Amino acid sequence: MKTIAKKQKKDVYQLVTDLIIEKLENGIVPWRQVWQEGEIPVNYVTKKCYRGINMWTLLTGQYSKPYFLTFKQAQNLGGSMKKGSKGLPVCYWGFSYFDRKSGRKLMEEEAKKMHPSKIRKVGFLKYYTVFNIADVEGVDFEIPETGILENTKPLERCEQIIREMVNPPRIVHGIPEAYYSPVSDLINMPEKGLFESQESYFSVLFHELTHATGHQDRLNRKEIVEYHDFNSEYYSREELTAEMGASFLCNHAGIMNEDLLDNSAAYIKVWLDRLRSDKRLLLDAASKAQKAVEYILTNCPF
Repeated sequence: MKTIAKKQKKDVYQLVTDLIIEKLENGIVPWRQVWQEGEIPVNYVTKKCYRGINMWTLLTGQYSKPYFLTFKQAQNLGGSMKKGSKGLPVCYWGFSYFDRKSGRKLMEEEAKKMHPSKIRKVGFLKYYTVFNIADVEGVDFEIPETGILENTKPLERCEQIIREMVNPPRIVHGIPEAYYSPVSDLINMPEKGLFESQESYFSVLFHELTHATGHQDRLNRKEIVEYHDFNSEYYSREELTAEMGASFLCNHAGIMNEDLLDNSAAYIKVWLDRLRSDKRLLLDAASKAQKAVEYILTNCPF
């Protein structure tokens, strides 16, 4: 009897993790980069910025212009892909709906007409592919002016980010050690003069500030609210969340530079080991970092 093998579904978590691992093996740390044009990646057609892990994934391409579009969007503009062009994945959540009583799968429109208590909603990760505008030919792209507002200096923007934060933690300059205490809801920082530069000071402070968003009176992140051992997956996820949050804030303020990028072999090895043992680490941490920076920047005018 002839059997037809079903097409195996791709594991999107593993797909993205493998992509980032490849970049790390080549010395590129996605969450430790200077944004091109001072901007996060955006869809050229919809003008919507990519969020969470998609932002970091697209940054790995290190393109000079942060604009992307799908193959179909490029075609609709009259363009085509250059030979040898390689796209990058953009993840998103899809959902399936089931009748709780019978277990029957429902169409989305059918599920919307039913009471929420009678349906079971199951999420699953999907992806599509986008290309940078540098890989598209036949289109005269109109690139808008980009860049961070220039009416304030970068260090002033750092101060403003901290000053405008909703329900901020207390920041003290006590012992020469940087840490966040969830119990006291307090960030301890060494004096500015102990850092190589003010940019370095704010980079560390943004890291701790991202940790502080996990407090129960803010985002109530279990990695912060609950105690976890130093070697646990929760600790690794929280550290990566803080790394991503700090990088985002440094770029947003305009202070990110090569001096702040610790892309050493030892640093990269640590994250390679962790990502190889936990394929969900990247997406989970990126999602939490996105929520953290959005919380910090709630009242930020730039």
